[in-house]
Amino acid sequence: MTELERTTIDFLILADRVEAVNGKLYMMGGAWDQLNVANFQAPVMMSLALAVMVPWNETNETHEMELYIETEDGVPLEPRIHGKLNTGRPPTAVKGQSFRSIVAVNGIWVFPGPGTYRVVASLGNGETKKVCLYASSTGVPTIA
Repeated sequence: MTELERTTIDFLILADRVEAVNGKLYMMGGAWDQLNVANFQAPVMMSLALAVMVPWNETNETHEMELYIETEDGVPLEPRIHGKLNTGRPPTAVKGQSFRSIVAVNGIWVFPGPGTYRVVASLGNGETKKVCLYASSTGVPTIA
């Protein structure tokens, strides 16, 4: 299969907040890769925006999906998000058209410390997209 004949990951974006409504992505504070953390023992709220391109011949089928963050040593952080996509064809579709499915995840993660992390999106067909995330300490003392 060529890239146009199989389901692929179009993009993976880190953001402060995301929503997917009626096939549209709404994003606040997106497309960053630097995370300043005041307290590495406290949970950090962040969002992930994923777009999956589904070709005509793979519509109306279930596609497995996983999203997670891992350390530079490949150790995954919890939670790992598992899901399924099933993209249909609207009545106005043009034969042979591909369709973009938007996934919005708003989550909370605890990072073990400063360093480089990878946000990973993978599909059941082996398609994978990775985005680097650099976490550093803000140096701001926290009140216990």
